[in-house]
Amino acid sequence: MRQPFNLRLISLIVLVGMSMFLFSIGSSAAIQYVTTGQHILPENTVVASIDLSGKSQEEAIQLISERTDEWKGNSELVVNLDGKSLKINPEVIQFNVKASIEQVLETGNADLIVELDESYIPELKNHMGEQLAGEFSEQRFIETLKNDARQLPDHALEYNAYTFVKADADSLYKEIGGFTLEVPEGVDMERVIEIFNDSAVPQGRTFSYLEFLTEEGVYDETSLNVLASSVYGASLKAGLIIQERHISHRLPAYAQIGLEATVDLKKHQDLKVYNPLSNEYKLSVDVEGSKLTVKWLGYPTNSDFHLKFSDVEKISPKTIIQYSSLVTEGPYNLLQEGEDGEVVSVFRLDRSSQEGVEEFISEDYYPPEPRVEEHPSVTDGGSVQGGANDSDHPHESTPSGTGSNGEADSSGSEDGESPDSRNGSAKENVWEEVPESETK
Repeated sequence: MRQPFNLRLISLIVLVGMSMFLFSIGSSAAIQYVTTGQHILPENTVVASIDLSGKSQEEAIQLISERTDEWKGNSELVVNLDGKSLKINPEVIQFNVKASIEQVLETGNADLIVELDESYIPELKNHMGEQLAGEFSEQRFIETLKNDARQLPDHALEYNAYTFVKADADSLYKEIGGFTLEVPEGVDMERVIEIFNDSAVPQGRTFSYLEFLTEEGVYDETSLNVLASSVYGASLKAGLIIQERHISHRLPAYAQIGLEATVDLKKHQDLKVYNPLSNEYKLSVDVEGSKLTVKWLGYPTNSDFHLKFSDVEKISPKTIIQYSSLVTEGPYNLLQEGEDGEVVSVFRLDRSSQEGVEEFISEDYYPPEPRVEEHPSVTDGGSVQGGANDSDHPHESTPSGTGSNGEADSSGSEDGESPDSRNGSAKENVWEEVPESETK
Protein backbone atom coordinates (compact mmCIF):
# COMPACT_ATOMS: atom_id res chain seq x y z
CA MET A 1 0.00 0.00 0.00
CA ARG A 2 2.96 2.30 0.55
CA GLN A 3 4.26 2.22 -3.04
CA PRO A 4 1.16 3.88 -4.63
CA PHE A 5 1.36 6.61 -2.00
CA ASN A 6 5.01 7.34 -2.93
CA LEU A 7 4.14 7.49 -6.63
CA ARG A 8 1.29 9.91 -5.96
CA LEU A 9 3.59 12.06 -3.80
CA ILE A 10 6.31 12.20 -6.47
CA SER A 11 3.74 13.04 -9.15
CA LEU A 12 2.33 15.82 -7.02
CA ILE A 13 5.80 17.32 -6.41
CA VAL A 14 6.63 17.27 -10.15
CA LEU A 15 3.27 18.84 -11.03
CA VAL A 16 3.65 21.60 -8.45
CA GLY A 17 7.23 22.31 -9.57
CA MET A 18 6.28 22.61 -13.23
CA SER A 19 3.35 24.85 -12.37
CA MET A 20 5.58 27.15 -10.33
CA PHE A 21 8.13 27.34 -13.16
CA LEU A 22 5.54 28.17 -15.80
CA PHE A 23 3.84 30.63 -13.49
CA SER A 24 7.10 32.43 -12.66
CA ILE A 25 8.20 32.76 -16.32
CA GLY A 26 5.02 33.08 -18.31
CA SER A 27 3.03 35.10 -15.79
CA SER A 28 5.65 37.52 -14.52
CA ALA A 29 4.19 40.23 -16.71
CA ALA A 30 0.73 39.54 -15.30
CA ILE A 31 2.04 39.75 -11.72
CA GLN A 32 3.70 43.03 -12.53
CA TYR A 33 0.42 44.27 -13.97
CA VAL A 34 -1.50 43.26 -10.79
CA THR A 35 1.02 44.90 -8.47
CA THR A 36 1.76 48.07 -10.46
CA GLY A 37 -1.25 48.48 -12.71
CA GLN A 38 1.02 48.37 -15.81
CA HIS A 39 2.09 45.69 -18.29
CA ILE A 40 5.82 45.26 -17.56
CA LEU A 41 7.94 43.23 -19.93
CA PRO A 42 9.92 40.42 -18.24
CA GLU A 43 13.69 40.33 -17.94
CA ASN A 44 15.76 39.34 -21.00
CA THR A 45 13.09 40.56 -23.42
CA VAL A 46 14.82 41.61 -26.64
CA VAL A 47 12.98 42.74 -29.76
CA ALA A 48 15.00 43.57 -32.90
CA SER A 49 18.20 43.77 -30.80
CA ILE A 50 16.54 46.29 -28.43
CA ASP A 51 16.54 45.33 -24.74
CA LEU A 52 13.05 45.90 -23.29
CA SER A 53 13.64 44.27 -19.91
CA GLY A 54 11.47 45.91 -17.23
CA LYS A 55 9.92 48.38 -19.68
CA SER A 56 6.22 49.14 -19.58
CA GLN A 57 4.11 48.38 -22.62
CA GLU A 58 3.94 52.08 -23.52
CA GLU A 59 7.70 52.54 -23.11
CA ALA A 60 8.41 49.49 -25.25
CA ILE A 61 6.09 50.69 -28.02
CA GLN A 62 7.76 54.10 -28.03
CA LEU A 63 11.29 52.64 -28.16
CA ILE A 64 10.51 50.23 -30.98
CA SER A 65 8.56 52.85 -32.96
CA GLU A 66 11.46 55.30 -32.80
CA ARG A 67 13.89 52.59 -33.90
CA THR A 68 11.76 51.41 -36.84
CA ASP A 69 11.20 54.99 -38.04
CA GLU A 70 14.93 55.63 -37.88
CA TRP A 71 15.64 52.39 -39.73
CA LYS A 72 13.24 53.18 -42.58
CA GLY A 73 14.73 56.65 -42.90
CA ASN A 74 18.30 55.36 -43.25
CA SER A 75 18.01 51.93 -44.85
CA GLU A 76 18.29 50.89 -48.49
CA LEU A 77 16.42 48.08 -50.24
CA VAL A 78 18.05 47.01 -53.51
CA VAL A 79 17.22 44.26 -56.01
CA ASN A 80 19.92 43.42 -58.58
CA LEU A 81 18.96 41.91 -61.93
CA ASP A 82 20.63 41.70 -65.34
CA GLY A 83 23.21 44.37 -64.55
CA LYS A 84 20.66 46.77 -63.08
CA SER A 85 20.10 47.79 -59.46
CA LEU A 86 16.52 48.67 -58.54
CA LYS A 87 15.90 50.59 -55.33
CA ILE A 88 12.70 49.93 -53.39
CA ASN A 89 11.14 52.55 -51.14
CA PRO A 90 11.50 51.29 -47.53
CA GLU A 91 7.97 52.62 -46.86
CA VAL A 92 6.60 49.42 -48.41
CA ILE A 93 7.65 47.78 -45.12
CA GLN A 94 5.25 48.34 -42.23
CA PHE A 95 6.03 47.39 -38.63
CA ASN A 96 3.07 46.57 -36.38
CA VAL A 97 4.77 47.62 -33.17
CA LYS A 98 1.73 47.51 -30.87
CA ALA A 99 0.82 43.99 -31.95
CA SER A 100 4.46 42.92 -31.54
CA ILE A 101 4.59 44.07 -27.89
CA GLU A 102 1.21 42.48 -27.12
CA GLN A 103 2.55 39.27 -28.64
CA VAL A 104 5.53 39.39 -26.28
CA LEU A 105 3.27 39.89 -23.24
CA GLU A 106 0.85 37.15 -24.23
CA THR A 107 3.09 34.44 -25.68
CA GLY A 108 6.70 35.46 -25.07
CA ASN A 109 7.36 35.54 -28.85
CA ALA A 110 9.72 38.48 -29.38
CA ASP A 111 9.61 38.56 -33.20
CA LEU A 112 8.80 41.95 -34.66
CA ILE A 113 5.62 41.70 -36.75
CA VAL A 114 6.29 42.92 -40.30
CA GLU A 115 3.76 43.57 -43.05
CA LEU A 116 4.50 44.44 -46.67
CA ASP A 117 2.73 46.56 -49.23
CA GLU A 118 2.85 44.10 -52.14
CA SER A 119 1.70 46.63 -54.72
CA TYR A 120 5.36 47.20 -55.71
CA ILE A 121 5.81 43.57 -56.89
CA PRO A 122 4.28 44.10 -60.38
CA GLU A 123 6.51 47.15 -60.87
CA LEU A 124 9.54 45.09 -59.86
CA LYS A 125 8.66 42.33 -62.35
CA ASN A 126 8.21 44.90 -65.12
CA HIS A 127 11.97 45.52 -64.96
CA MET A 128 12.69 41.81 -65.43
CA GLY A 129 12.94 40.00 -68.72
CA GLU A 130 10.01 37.80 -69.63
CA GLN A 131 11.83 34.57 -68.72
CA LEU A 132 13.00 35.81 -65.32
CA ALA A 133 9.61 37.31 -64.47
CA GLY A 134 7.97 33.97 -65.25
CA GLU A 135 10.33 32.05 -62.94
CA PHE A 136 10.44 34.64 -60.14
CA SER A 137 8.87 33.44 -56.85
CA GLU A 138 7.09 36.43 -55.34
CA GLN A 139 6.26 34.60 -52.10
CA ARG A 140 9.86 33.55 -51.42
CA PHE A 141 11.04 37.09 -52.00
CA ILE A 142 8.36 38.57 -49.71
CA GLU A 143 9.08 36.13 -46.87
CA THR A 144 12.84 36.71 -47.15
CA LEU A 145 12.39 40.48 -47.08
CA LYS A 146 10.10 40.28 -44.04
CA ASN A 147 12.49 38.01 -42.13
CA ASP A 148 15.44 40.29 -42.85
CA ALA A 149 13.60 43.53 -42.10
CA ARG A 150 12.35 42.40 -38.68
CA GLN A 151 16.00 42.34 -37.51
CA LEU A 152 16.39 46.07 -38.36
CA PRO A 153 19.92 45.42 -39.69
CA ASP A 154 22.49 48.19 -39.95
CA HIS A 155 23.47 47.20 -43.50
CA ALA A 156 21.47 47.65 -46.69
CA LEU A 157 19.10 44.85 -47.72
CA GLU A 158 20.42 43.81 -51.13
CA TYR A 159 19.11 40.87 -53.16
CA ASN A 160 19.79 39.14 -56.46
CA ALA A 161 16.54 38.45 -58.30
CA TYR A 162 17.91 35.14 -59.59
CA THR A 163 18.07 33.86 -56.00
CA PHE A 164 14.27 33.66 -56.03
CA VAL A 165 13.63 31.66 -59.21
CA LYS A 166 11.17 28.82 -58.64
CA ALA A 167 13.54 26.05 -59.78
CA ASP A 168 16.80 25.45 -61.64
CA ALA A 169 16.04 27.16 -64.94
CA ASP A 170 18.87 26.45 -67.39
CA SER A 171 17.26 28.85 -69.84
CA LEU A 172 18.28 31.70 -67.52
CA TYR A 173 21.95 30.65 -67.35
CA LYS A 174 24.55 33.07 -68.66
CA GLU A 175 28.33 33.24 -68.75
CA ILE A 176 29.80 34.92 -65.67
CA GLY A 177 33.43 34.29 -66.62
CA GLY A 178 35.20 32.74 -69.60
CA PHE A 179 38.68 32.15 -71.00
CA THR A 180 40.11 30.93 -74.31
CA LEU A 181 43.50 29.34 -75.03
CA GLU A 182 45.26 28.13 -78.16
CA VAL A 183 45.74 24.35 -77.85
CA PRO A 184 49.32 23.29 -78.69
CA GLU A 185 49.67 21.29 -81.88
CA GLY A 186 49.36 17.54 -81.33
CA VAL A 187 47.62 17.81 -77.94
CA ASP A 188 44.33 15.88 -77.71
CA MET A 189 41.81 17.59 -75.41
CA GLU A 190 38.96 15.11 -75.94
CA ARG A 191 39.45 13.13 -72.73
CA VAL A 192 39.80 16.09 -70.36
CA ILE A 193 36.75 17.72 -71.94
CA GLU A 194 34.78 14.54 -71.25
CA ILE A 195 35.96 14.56 -67.62
CA PHE A 196 35.38 18.23 -66.77
CA ASN A 197 32.57 19.47 -69.00
CA ASP A 198 29.37 20.16 -67.05
CA SER A 199 31.09 19.81 -63.65
CA ALA A 200 29.68 22.15 -61.00
CA VAL A 201 30.68 24.14 -57.94
CA PRO A 202 27.74 24.71 -55.56
CA GLN A 203 27.27 27.85 -53.50
CA GLY A 204 29.79 28.00 -50.66
CA ARG A 205 31.72 24.94 -51.91
CA THR A 206 35.15 24.36 -53.45
CA PHE A 207 35.92 23.05 -56.94
CA SER A 208 38.96 20.74 -56.77
CA TYR A 209 40.58 19.86 -60.09
CA LEU A 210 42.23 16.69 -58.77
CA GLU A 211 38.94 15.33 -57.41
CA PHE A 212 37.94 14.55 -60.99
CA LEU A 213 41.08 12.44 -61.55
CA THR A 214 42.02 9.02 -60.18
CA GLU A 215 45.38 7.75 -58.95
CA GLU A 216 45.12 4.80 -61.34
CA GLY A 217 44.29 6.96 -64.35
CA VAL A 218 46.72 7.79 -67.14
CA TYR A 219 46.43 11.38 -68.34
CA ASP A 220 48.20 13.59 -70.82
CA GLU A 221 50.05 16.16 -68.71
CA THR A 222 49.91 18.95 -71.27
CA SER A 223 46.16 18.63 -71.85
CA LEU A 224 45.54 18.71 -68.08
CA ASN A 225 47.59 21.88 -67.69
CA VAL A 226 46.09 23.61 -70.73
CA LEU A 227 42.62 23.05 -69.26
CA ALA A 228 43.77 24.01 -65.74
CA SER A 229 45.08 27.34 -67.07
CA SER A 230 41.77 27.96 -68.85
CA VAL A 231 39.74 27.11 -65.73
CA TYR A 232 41.97 29.43 -63.71
CA GLY A 233 41.49 32.34 -66.12
CA ALA A 234 37.72 31.82 -66.29
CA SER A 235 37.49 31.60 -62.49
CA LEU A 236 39.29 34.91 -62.00
CA LYS A 237 36.91 36.64 -64.41
CA ALA A 238 33.89 35.02 -62.72
CA GLY A 239 34.80 36.42 -59.30
CA LEU A 240 35.56 33.03 -57.75
CA ILE A 241 38.21 32.76 -55.04
CA ILE A 242 41.43 30.86 -55.77
CA GLN A 243 42.37 28.66 -52.81
CA GLU A 244 45.25 26.72 -54.38
CA ARG A 245 47.20 27.15 -57.60
CA HIS A 246 50.66 26.25 -58.90
CA ILE A 247 52.76 27.39 -61.86
CA SER A 248 55.54 25.79 -63.91
CA HIS A 249 59.25 26.53 -63.60
CA ARG A 250 59.18 27.80 -67.20
CA LEU A 251 56.17 29.58 -68.74
CA PRO A 252 54.63 27.24 -71.37
CA ALA A 253 54.28 28.63 -74.88
CA TYR A 254 50.48 28.22 -74.78
CA ALA A 255 50.01 30.21 -71.55
CA GLN A 256 49.77 33.93 -70.86
CA ILE A 257 51.98 35.12 -68.03
CA GLY A 258 49.91 35.64 -64.90
CA LEU A 259 47.22 33.23 -66.07
CA GLU A 260 49.00 29.87 -66.02
CA ALA A 261 48.02 27.00 -63.74
CA THR A 262 49.54 23.55 -63.51
CA VAL A 263 48.45 20.43 -61.62
CA ASP A 264 50.30 17.29 -60.56
CA LEU A 265 48.34 14.28 -59.35
CA LYS A 266 51.35 12.47 -57.87
CA LYS A 267 52.57 15.53 -55.96
CA HIS A 268 49.00 16.48 -54.96
CA GLN A 269 49.40 19.91 -56.54
CA ASP A 270 45.79 20.98 -57.10
CA LEU A 271 43.80 23.86 -58.53
CA LYS A 272 41.09 24.74 -56.01
CA VAL A 273 38.41 27.36 -56.62
CA TYR A 274 35.88 28.49 -53.99
CA ASN A 275 32.40 29.75 -54.93
CA PRO A 276 31.41 32.73 -52.71
CA LEU A 277 28.38 33.55 -54.87
CA SER A 278 24.73 32.86 -54.04
CA ASN A 279 24.15 30.17 -56.69
CA GLU A 280 25.69 27.05 -58.19
CA TYR A 281 27.77 27.42 -61.36
CA LYS A 282 28.64 24.85 -64.03
CA LEU A 283 31.76 24.50 -66.15
CA SER A 284 31.40 24.52 -69.92
CA VAL A 285 34.43 23.17 -71.84
CA ASP A 286 34.56 23.20 -75.62
CA VAL A 287 37.13 23.04 -78.43
CA GLU A 288 36.52 24.65 -81.79
CA GLY A 289 39.41 24.22 -84.18
CA SER A 290 42.52 24.89 -82.11
CA LYS A 291 40.71 27.12 -79.60
CA LEU A 292 39.80 25.80 -76.14
CA THR A 293 37.05 27.82 -74.45
CA VAL A 294 36.09 27.44 -70.80
CA LYS A 295 33.08 29.21 -69.25
CA TRP A 296 31.38 29.30 -65.86
CA LEU A 297 27.62 29.28 -66.49
CA GLY A 298 24.78 30.10 -64.10
CA TYR A 299 22.51 32.88 -62.96
CA PRO A 300 24.04 36.29 -63.75
CA THR A 301 25.67 38.44 -61.10
CA ASN A 302 25.98 42.21 -60.99
CA SER A 303 29.77 42.06 -60.90
CA ASP A 304 31.98 43.03 -63.82
CA PHE A 305 35.44 41.64 -63.11
CA HIS A 306 38.51 42.67 -65.10
CA LEU A 307 42.15 41.69 -64.69
CA LYS A 308 45.10 44.05 -64.51
CA PHE A 309 48.72 43.02 -65.12
CA SER A 310 51.36 45.34 -63.69
CA ASP A 311 55.12 45.40 -63.10
CA VAL A 312 55.67 43.08 -66.07
CA GLU A 313 59.42 42.63 -66.38
CA LYS A 314 61.87 40.60 -68.41
CA ILE A 315 64.83 39.33 -66.38
CA SER A 316 68.13 38.82 -68.22
CA PRO A 317 70.04 35.62 -67.42
CA LYS A 318 73.41 35.38 -65.72
CA THR A 319 76.42 33.78 -67.35
CA ILE A 320 78.15 30.83 -65.71
CA ILE A 321 81.77 30.29 -66.76
CA GLN A 322 83.23 26.83 -66.25
CA TYR A 323 86.93 26.02 -66.73
CA SER A 324 88.04 22.76 -68.26
CA SER A 325 91.29 21.36 -69.62
CA LEU A 326 89.24 19.63 -72.29
CA VAL A 327 88.70 22.93 -74.12
CA THR A 328 91.69 23.31 -76.45
CA GLU A 329 90.33 25.29 -79.38
CA GLY A 330 88.44 28.55 -79.60
CA PRO A 331 87.68 31.04 -76.84
CA TYR A 332 85.02 28.82 -75.21
CA ASN A 333 82.31 26.22 -75.75
CA LEU A 334 78.68 27.31 -75.32
CA LEU A 335 77.04 24.62 -73.19
CA GLN A 336 73.69 26.34 -72.67
CA GLU A 337 72.12 29.42 -74.21
CA GLY A 338 70.59 31.63 -71.53
CA GLU A 339 66.89 32.41 -71.46
CA ASP A 340 65.12 35.44 -70.02
CA GLY A 341 63.00 35.13 -66.91
CA GLU A 342 59.72 36.97 -66.32
CA VAL A 343 57.74 38.43 -63.44
CA VAL A 344 54.25 39.97 -63.27
CA SER A 345 51.76 41.11 -60.63
CA VAL A 346 48.09 40.30 -61.22
CA PHE A 347 45.15 42.27 -59.79
CA ARG A 348 41.37 41.92 -60.12
CA LEU A 349 38.96 44.84 -60.25
CA ASP A 350 35.15 44.79 -60.08
CA ARG A 351 34.09 47.72 -62.27
CA SER A 352 30.53 47.53 -60.94
CA SER A 353 31.78 48.43 -57.46
CA GLN A 354 31.84 52.10 -56.54
CA GLU A 355 34.86 51.57 -54.28
CA GLY A 356 37.04 50.57 -57.24
CA VAL A 357 39.31 48.48 -55.01
CA GLU A 358 41.97 46.38 -56.74
CA GLU A 359 42.27 42.87 -55.33
CA PHE A 360 45.79 41.44 -55.41
CA ILE A 361 45.75 37.96 -56.94
CA SER A 362 49.37 36.86 -57.34
CA GLU A 363 52.94 37.67 -58.29
CA ASP A 364 54.16 35.10 -60.80
CA TYR A 365 57.91 34.70 -61.14
CA TYR A 366 59.68 32.58 -63.74
CA PRO A 367 63.45 32.62 -63.07
CA PRO A 368 65.89 33.15 -65.95
CA GLU A 369 67.82 30.20 -67.36
CA PRO A 370 71.57 30.94 -67.06
CA ARG A 371 73.97 31.00 -70.01
CA VAL A 372 76.72 28.41 -69.48
CA GLU A 373 80.15 28.78 -71.14
CA GLU A 374 83.06 26.34 -70.87
CA HIS A 375 86.48 28.07 -71.09
CA PRO A 376 89.99 26.61 -71.36
CA SER A 377 92.01 26.39 -68.17
CA VAL A 378 94.72 29.03 -67.74
CA THR A 379 96.90 28.21 -64.73
CA ASP A 380 100.02 29.62 -63.21
CA GLY A 381 101.37 27.66 -60.31
CA GLY A 382 98.10 25.84 -59.98
CA SER A 383 95.94 28.92 -59.58
CA VAL A 384 93.38 30.41 -61.93
CA GLN A 385 94.75 33.53 -63.60
CA GLY A 386 91.46 34.98 -64.76
CA GLY A 387 87.97 34.42 -65.98
CA ALA A 388 86.08 35.69 -68.95
CA ASN A 389 86.78 39.20 -70.13
CA ASP A 390 83.88 41.32 -68.92
CA SER A 391 84.13 43.51 -72.00
CA ASP A 392 83.54 40.45 -74.18
CA HIS A 393 80.50 39.41 -72.16
CA PRO A 394 78.30 42.38 -71.23
CA HIS A 395 75.66 41.61 -68.61
CA GLU A 396 72.75 43.60 -67.23
CA SER A 397 71.81 43.84 -63.58
CA THR A 398 69.54 40.83 -63.13
CA PRO A 399 68.38 38.43 -60.41
CA SER A 400 70.49 35.44 -59.54
CA GLY A 401 70.05 32.13 -61.32
CA THR A 402 71.41 28.66 -60.61
CA GLY A 403 74.05 27.02 -62.73
CA SER A 404 73.84 23.56 -64.17
CA ASN A 405 75.51 22.18 -61.05
CA GLY A 406 72.79 23.62 -58.80
CA GLU A 407 75.24 25.71 -56.74
CA ALA A 408 74.23 29.02 -55.20
CA ASP A 409 75.78 32.26 -56.41
CA SER A 410 77.92 34.61 -54.35
CA SER A 411 74.91 36.24 -52.72
CA GLY A 412 73.61 32.92 -51.44
CA SER A 413 70.41 33.04 -53.53
CA GLU A 414 69.24 30.06 -55.55
CA ASP A 415 67.30 29.53 -58.75
CA GLY A 416 63.87 29.74 -57.13
CA GLU A 417 64.61 33.00 -55.37
CA SER A 418 62.11 35.77 -54.90
CA PRO A 419 62.03 38.50 -57.56
CA ASP A 420 62.78 40.97 -54.78
CA SER A 421 66.51 40.15 -55.03
CA ARG A 422 67.07 40.99 -58.69
CA ASN A 423 69.75 43.70 -58.27
CA GLY A 424 73.48 43.22 -58.71
CA SER A 425 76.51 44.57 -60.55
CA ALA A 426 77.56 43.41 -63.99
CA LYS A 427 80.51 41.53 -62.52
CA GLU A 428 78.25 39.63 -60.12
CA ASN A 429 76.43 38.21 -63.12
CA VAL A 430 79.44 36.14 -64.16
CA TRP A 431 80.16 33.01 -62.14
CA GLU A 432 83.40 31.08 -62.34
CA GLU A 433 83.50 27.37 -61.65
CA VAL A 434 86.92 25.76 -61.31
CA PRO A 435 87.36 21.98 -61.56
CA GLU A 436 88.71 20.53 -58.30
CA SER A 437 91.58 18.86 -60.18
CA GLU A 438 92.93 22.28 -61.16
CA THR A 439 92.87 23.89 -57.70
CA LYS A 440 95.18 23.50 -54.75
